[in-house]
Amino acid sequence: MKTVVFYYVRHGKTEFNKQGIMQGQVDSPLAKEGLPVLHETRDALKDIPFQRCFSSPLYRAVNTAEIILEGRNIPIEPLDDLKEMNFGDIDGKPHKDHKWTMLLMHAIDNFRPIHGESAGDVRTRTGRAFRYMYDQCDDGDHVLVTGHGSYYMYMLEELLHINRLQAMKRLKPYGVPNGFISVISCTDGKYSVVLYPHTAEGFRTYTGRSV
Repeated sequence: MKTVVFYYVRHGKTEFNKQGIMQGQVDSPLAKEGLPVLHETRDALKDIPFQRCFSSPLYRAVNTAEIILEGRNIPIEPLDDLKEMNFGDIDGKPHKDHKWTMLLMHAIDNFRPIHGESAGDVRTRTGRAFRYMYDQCDDGDHVLVTGHGSYYMYMLEELLHINRLQAMKRLKPYGVPNGFISVISCTDGKYSVVLYPHTAEGFRTYTGRSV
């Protein structure tokens, strides 16, 4: 029997987040205003004995990992399959100018009509990413994973074998805000969510009971 615990953290607030620009596989730097949340996240995780760290290769996720791992001698291992969903032709465009296209593509769970990815594409990537990370780790390892918001939704669907509506219901009341922490445990290939995305303070007080 082998158990690995993943601590999934969404990247910190970025300049594109501030400006209302859609941000899938395009990238932008972390915003100064969002750093206090990441510092709280780092402090909440300071006693977790991480053995590994995997990150989306996008800079906003790598930089988030760097902040959380400050003072630790743990390499950050970029993994392409942890990238955010590709929003195609509207990726990197102002949300206000393309909100109806975004709503339609999300409604059908498919950005392929505008040269992006489908929900199935992202689910396939998330399953592959977590199988790889699990296989690379030893029993009892604690693993930091820094990634993205929309990706987390599809990750839940894939790992827990649930549909979109069920995933959205489980993410209430918070969603997946910048810098929030989620805890996912995997034992012999079976996943359970110990903590859905929560604040640093919520992480400090969570019971550890799977939900």
